Amino acid sequence: MLTLVNIRRGEYRMASSGPITFTIKEDGINELIEERGNMVTMLREVAWGNREAHLEVRKWIVSPDEEKPMRGCSFMTEEGPHKLVEIMADNGYGDTKNVLKALSKREDFDDALVKTVGKKKLDTAKETEVSVDEEEFFDPKAMVE
Repeated sequence: MLTLVNIRRGEYRMASSGPITFTIKEDGINELIEERGNMVTMLREVAWGNREAHLEVRKWIVSPDEEKPMRGCSFMTEEGPHKLVEIMADNGYGDTKNVLKALSKREDFDDALVKTVGKKKLDTAKETEVSVDEEEFFDPKAMVE
């Protein structure tokens, strides 16, 4: 796994024009999506020039001294990221268990679940007893002994 340089400000020089400055929002979203070699795809809040920071998905080339921005896409509105999440979920992206685990941390999760599934189904699911077949599990210690 690559170690990201803790750079919060930088400059990117374009061939046709002068340098473009960027600032990665210090208390903003800064998440690694994927990596290959010295290239990473990040979800970050970045301000370009003197503009306000926006959420963006961008490839970065990472070296021990710098992170160089490559092609990316900034969201223009607050609604953009929300719509992207809905579209991706509708098209089968995201492991359901992990998505539900992340959503369950939200304050509005229980209310949204009741409105979506219905209180009766939710209560039934909570009252359902789950049984575990002991034969499906094994003791890892037994494998090394």
